[in-house]
Amino acid sequence: MQYIGTKNRDLARVHLEKAAQFDSRATRTQMSQLHNGYALLYQMEQEMVLAESHYRKAIVRDKTDSMARYNFSAFLFNQGRFEESLKQMVLVSEDLSYERRPQAFYIVGLCHSKLEQQDQALESFEKATQLTPRFAAPYLEAAEIYFAQKRYPRAKNALDQYAFLAGSTAKSLWLAVRLEDRFGNRDAASSQGLQLKNVFPYSKENLEYQEWLKR
Repeated sequence: MQYIGTKNRDLARVHLEKAAQFDSRATRTQMSQLHNGYALLYQMEQEMVLAESHYRKAIVRDKTDSMARYNFSAFLFNQGRFEESLKQMVLVSEDLSYERRPQAFYIVGLCHSKLEQQDQALESFEKATQLTPRFAAPYLEAAEIYFAQKRYPRAKNALDQYAFLAGSTAKSLWLAVRLEDRFGNRDAASSQGLQLKNVFPYSKENLEYQEWLKR
C-alpha cells in the first residue's frame, strides 16, 4: 500500500503477488485488503474493469471493510455513477469507528448534490463539519446550497469559515462575488472579482464572472 501511495507500480505489484501467496492463511479482512490493493493498482493503471472487479471481491470478502468500500465508492463517483457511489458511501458513513467518516459524509453530500437532492446534500455536509469542524471542503459546498436557497447570511458564514480554513479558490471567490452583490456591497464584490480574475484567470468561474459583468 505504501508503494501504491508513492505510485511505484512495479514494486506494488511485486508485493501484492507475494501477499497473494498466503491466501490460504489470510483472514477475511486481509483478503479484502489484498483485493483493495489490486483495485487501487489497476485504477492507477486505468484498467477500470479489473479495478472494479477487485473492489467487488474486496467487499464480498469482508462486508465490514470500510476502507475498501470507501475506495470503491470514490471510484464509482469519479466514473459519474453517483447512485451506486451513494449506496456504498452511505454504508461507510454508518461505520462509527471508521476514521474517515467525515469524508464519507462529504462524498455522500456530493452524490446527493449530483443527483439534485440538495436538502439531503446539505444535511450530509453539515454532518461532516460537525464531526470535524476544521474540514474545509463541506463548508464551501454547504455555502453554495445556502446561496441557492437564498439563505444568504448562512451562506456567508459557511463561506467565511471555508476561507479561514482553506484560503481562496476560484469557486469560493466566485461565490463571494455573488454573495456580496446580494448584500449590496458592490465594492466588495468588485474586489473579490478582481482577485478571481488575477489569481485564476483561466478558470471556468472567471469566465462565468466575465459573463456576469455583462448583465
